[in-house]
Amino acid sequence: MDRPLLSVRSRLDDFLAELATLQYRYGAGLSPDLPVARLYASFPELSSPETFAAASEALARAKGKGDPDPVAIRRITLVRELIATQVEESLALPAADAVVALEARSHIPADDTTLSLAQTLSQIPREPSRSRRALLERGAGNFLWDHRGPYGDRRDATLQAAEVLGFPDYPSLRQDVTGIDAGKLAEAAEETLKRTEDAYRDVLAYVLRKLEPTLRPLPGGEARRHDVQHALRAPWMDACFRREDTVPAVMRWLSDWGLHPEAGGQIRLDDEARPGKASRPFVAAVRVPNEIRLVLQPRSGMDALGDLLHELGHAWHLAHVDADAPMELRRLGDASVTEAYAATFERLLLSPPWLKRYLGLPSGTTKDVVRLAAFQALAVLRRHCAKLSYELSLSTKGASADRADEYADGQRRALFAQPHPGFFLHDVDSQLYVTRYLRAWALETRLTAHLLERFNEDFWRNPSAFTWLKGLFARGGAADAEGLATEVSGTPLALPEAGARLVAILNQ
Repeated sequence: MDRPLLSVRSRLDDFLAELATLQYRYGAGLSPDLPVARLYASFPELSSPETFAAASEALARAKGKGDPDPVAIRRITLVRELIATQVEESLALPAADAVVALEARSHIPADDTTLSLAQTLSQIPREPSRSRRALLERGAGNFLWDHRGPYGDRRDATLQAAEVLGFPDYPSLRQDVTGIDAGKLAEAAEETLKRTEDAYRDVLAYVLRKLEPTLRPLPGGEARRHDVQHALRAPWMDACFRREDTVPAVMRWLSDWGLHPEAGGQIRLDDEARPGKASRPFVAAVRVPNEIRLVLQPRSGMDALGDLLHELGHAWHLAHVDADAPMELRRLGDASVTEAYAATFERLLLSPPWLKRYLGLPSGTTKDVVRLAAFQALAVLRRHCAKLSYELSLSTKGASADRADEYADGQRRALFAQPHPGFFLHDVDSQLYVTRYLRAWALETRLTAHLLERFNEDFWRNPSAFTWLKGLFARGGAADAEGLATEVSGTPLALPEAGARLVAILNQ
């Protein structure tokens, strides 16, 4: 590698460890700030266009050799993608800092009190009163609309990054560094939306009636996005998913699989309740594979169990990456792969035997839970299918107010509920991460099918199944989603299959 790349490689592990530590402390409620500016300033070559150019030249040379080394190519490819990401993050840093400061001092009116934006967004799905959910959603949406300036500046950093790195537009930049054709994936997302529309709408009508007998989806009804968010929690099932039951059940499952919940000390669990802690669980990879932090906010509910299983999938993957693998393959990779592993754990909610064995649910309740879990997964899939085409437009045309209607139209079509247009710059994944989710759900469909075929319906307690998964985990960033899908199934990824599988469950 050229000198700039050698410098990046020598410092990258420590940089990522410090970044993960800052993110952990902020998300865990241990620090009120996320002071990344000083960290980025200490490592200027990582966000330098000159370093990106050097990586591009090194990659071209590696590919042009008479006997190309695929591992060397993969390592350079992953570092080059990271550099492109850090160029963007560096350009976005002033806006990102402004957003953090803005949200820290936010005050959203809620009846006789005020909440921060984070508190409001966390409370909306759990609020039983429809009128109060509407108040909270309206307050958050209006706040985001009134303060859209820094959010727009953050999104427009994508356009700046493409220009600085010499690409005609942002989607072209991301395709070049990741190999993901987002336009082709958007076509598959459109097909998925069409194929899943009827099943989704029918079950949505059912779950909305569970909330309020007169509530109906669009176009004939008055459902709003906050209604869908609350329905996805399935609050009428809360008695089956008390935290004091679900967490021990998950620990018992891991034990049955021959696993220790903390992976021999490599996974450090933070499940302590504290103010300022993120409402949703997350994983911070401080050192891979030896220091993985799993952060949980104590919660009950079916959605909370799904979140716990999902983050366990991330944590167990990272804790089993080969410690002797090159740094780039331990630290970096196709995020669709780790998201697929997380989804594979989360999809245990679709397994009647697992639900009966570990939660002790009766057959009738188990059937309801499986259908609700499939509906939850389908709603999230459809929402992201709509987000992809919107985010491609946003990252090409820029963050003008015109995008708000485009965002709302897409979400309305996907969810059959009315969204607040003020979320159009907030409900966005950086670096087109939406493509990673969509590919992950397509890959999870193949992984689960392989596990069921090879290890039977109770693969989740077959030690041989985990041994097979552990072999995949050990590869780290060496594998990409397309290659892994072809390896386990013989055919490339196909996003509509993910939707078809969920529809089949809903139609049972």
